[in-house]
Amino acid sequence: MVAAPRITERNTRMGLDMYLTGEKFIMTADGMNPQEDGFRLRSKTLELGYWRKHPNLHGYIVQTFAGGKDECQEIYLSVPGHIHTIIAAIKARQLPDTTGFFFGVSDKSDEQMEADIATFEKALAWVETDEPGIFRSVRYRASW
Repeated sequence: MVAAPRITERNTRMGLDMYLTGEKFIMTADGMNPQEDGFRLRSKTLELGYWRKHPNLHGYIVQTFAGGKDECQEIYLSVPGHIHTIIAAIKARQLPDTTGFFFGVSDKSDEQMEADIATFEKALAWVETDEPGIFRSVRYRASW
């Protein structure tokens, strides 16, 4: 029989952190990207969403878009339909119960579900925005 891990100050801070990131790649027709701080500006990164200990959402994204491979890698969600698929799964309450060391437990309340949907809908609207000279991508990454 294995004893449960001892709760300490250190391991209460540890846990599943989840990031939804948008990146705007700047592509000018003349190949002369703008400069910032004396360097060519290639892209800008935006935080589109953040969750702390929402393992069911994490499990769904890893199982659906990374073939179940969970190595804190970046998972690209810009592929047409990926974000729509996540929104549909949240609305249908199809996020699988997911466990992991220090993952915590997902909040299954209606308020959390609405917040999750709003985050992904906003990310979808952002990635679908047509802006000359800009390519947008969305990726997900977790760490623990």
